[in-house]
Amino acid sequence: MLSENNNNNNNDKTIERLSGRIKSLVELFNKEEGASVTISVDKEYGVIRICNQEDTTVVKKASSALSEVLELSYATSEHHPYWGILYHATEISKTILDEWDSNLTKDVISEMSWRADKIKVALEKIYEHNIHENS
Repeated sequence: MLSENNNNNNNDKTIERLSGRIKSLVELFNKEEGASVTISVDKEYGVIRICNQEDTTVVKKASSALSEVLELSYATSEHHPYWGILYHATEISKTILDEWDSNLTKDVISEMSWRADKIKVALEKIYEHNIHENS
């Protein structure tokens, strides 16, 4: 446990030092180029994000972050009990973000409904599995 805490502290310090250096570079770049690049740091997960503030909306940032979840859902084996939930929920979220500034068509709504049904089936399988395992 102590080793794990030391490792987390080292990772936190590494992210802190790295983000400080990147922040200095971003500030210099913004000054020299007249740009509006920003940096954000998620210390808990060790993620540093850099984006152009001028043309990056909240929806674009969410779509970018969702791409990481999509990658996980595509890479996860279909045999994992949560795969179906993650995959279909992520695809629904992707569709919503892609269509954010437009009306959802009947076909898009139909596909999202189909995916919601798939999520329900996956949840029912997990529930049944847990009941049998706990009996």
